[in-house]
Amino acid sequence: MGVSATATSTFSFTTVKRLAVAVVVIFAVTYYLYGPAATPAVQSAAVAKCNNYAHGNFRSFRLGWQVGFHPHFTCWDASRPDVPEVSFGWWVNPF
Repeated sequence: MGVSATATSTFSFTTVKRLAVAVVVIFAVTYYLYGPAATPAVQSAAVAKCNNYAHGNFRSFRLGWQVGFHPHFTCWDASRPDVPEVSFGWWVNPF
């Protein structure tokens, strides 16, 4: 039985490249859908902005993250139920 000095692999370079592209695309889509809501600095900035919208009343504002084609933060003031919720967009600047 002969012994080979080169190893054989079941993965070709093309397969590894496609797998790497797929992982990057999945990461990018996941970050687009959930990244700002999961980032502590952006989340804190959205809470502060929503609190300012509710006139500094931490008990009455409702902050939400809407996932969909255009994910965004929404803020609603429970003390003013007749006023519709506002959208802060995808990114709230933490700086």
